[in-house]
Amino acid sequence: MPSLLVVDDTPLIRSTIVHLLERERLDFNPVFEARDGIEAVECARQKRPDVVLMDIRMPGMDGLQASSHIRAELPNTRIVFLTAYDDFGYAQQALKLRAVDYLLKPVRPAKLVEVLDKLLKDIRSEPEVADPPAPIMKSSTAPPIRRDPVRRAVAFIQQHYDRPISLAEVAKSAHISPSHLAYTFKNALGTSYKQYLTAQRIDAAKRLLQTTDWAVEVIAEQVGYPNVTNFYRLFQRETGQTPASYRRQITV
Repeated sequence: MPSLLVVDDTPLIRSTIVHLLERERLDFNPVFEARDGIEAVECARQKRPDVVLMDIRMPGMDGLQASSHIRAELPNTRIVFLTAYDDFGYAQQALKLRAVDYLLKPVRPAKLVEVLDKLLKDIRSEPEVADPPAPIMKSSTAPPIRRDPVRRAVAFIQQHYDRPISLAEVAKSAHISPSHLAYTFKNALGTSYKQYLTAQRIDAAKRLLQTTDWAVEVIAEQVGYPNVTNFYRLFQRETGQTPASYRRQITV
């Protein structure tokens, strides 16, 4: 059964969410709780939740920092941000962390139930893919990102796909040569560096088309394509639709 981690520094909010899960019979089991980012990372490492509901502003390590570490080590975990701050910068960082949603407090219970119910259905419909084992945390400071080159490369791409990046730049972040990275990346993930980068950008564009009314030109630039013509071509190649037709479809 899918598991859930609720992260918020306010006990009442955590208990309210847990009560809502019970009342609506959402089948998350077990449900874990954490008071801040450091506890969230520790819990995620030990319990490996399928979904994380993450507050952003918390003492110590904030939700964005914690999510970055969780994402690097548990790439299959779904992260939903719950925050009282309608901050464009936060939303951008959440997008870069591949958050599945960004909800503003006070969130309507019906909306939260809708998001969580959809995640449950998505998880159950997908084949089970195990995350790699996480290292043990040795202190209460920020945990290290995984050490192998592919993990470093993936983390770099996820953090910087919103601007033009080259294989050489990614290889430098992974501390290996571009040719070695190209081979290792394809061997480990079954896809090339370029295909992976394109997929990250197109997925981010889909989320923006779903959740904003931004012009397609703006979205293209936000996901690393300053040339909107290239964006149109790649989006249509990857999805079989133009950005405009995709947006119309998901808003019907």
